[in-house]
Amino acid sequence: MQKRKNRKHDLSEKLEVINDYQLGYGCISISHKRKIANSLVKRWIRVYQAQGLKGFDKQARKTIPADIKQQAIKAVFEKGLSFETVALKYHVSISAVYSWFQRVQKHGYSSLLTIKQGRPAKIMGRPKKKEPETELEKLQEELLYLRAENALLKKLKALEEERIVHASARQSKPSKR
Repeated sequence: MQKRKNRKHDLSEKLEVINDYQLGYGCISISHKRKIANSLVKRWIRVYQAQGLKGFDKQARKTIPADIKQQAIKAVFEKGLSFETVALKYHVSISAVYSWFQRVQKHGYSSLLTIKQGRPAKIMGRPKKKEPETELEKLQEELLYLRAENALLKKLKALEEERIVHASARQSKPSKR
């Protein structure tokens, strides 16, 4: 019998599986009947037994404190619990428990501390100007400001003179009537 691969299962389908199990059908017969992997049927039953309907709710992405992660991984190392059992107990995904386990094996428990993930935020706007500290820096800044002001005044004067020249040239031209 061919199983259907890579498909999402909605809540009603999961509840039908749970209902069949409560009616006395075994996991293997349910998996054959519904064409679902036996391991998935068993997982749904364990989730339902541990958490009820709440276990099937979509979990919001949340940051789990480092001490909870540490407790979960200690349960795996010291008590020999499976990833799935620990995930059910601490209400996290199996993949999260597995990734914590890998991190602890490679880098130790300190690697479980919350790490900012993703790309850092862009700093918008101009960078802040530093206040000049020495007298020399203050004088250099003032000189730069005065040079810019002088250049601006020269440009304004040149534009004004050009406007006057154009205005007088228009008045002195004879009309072609």
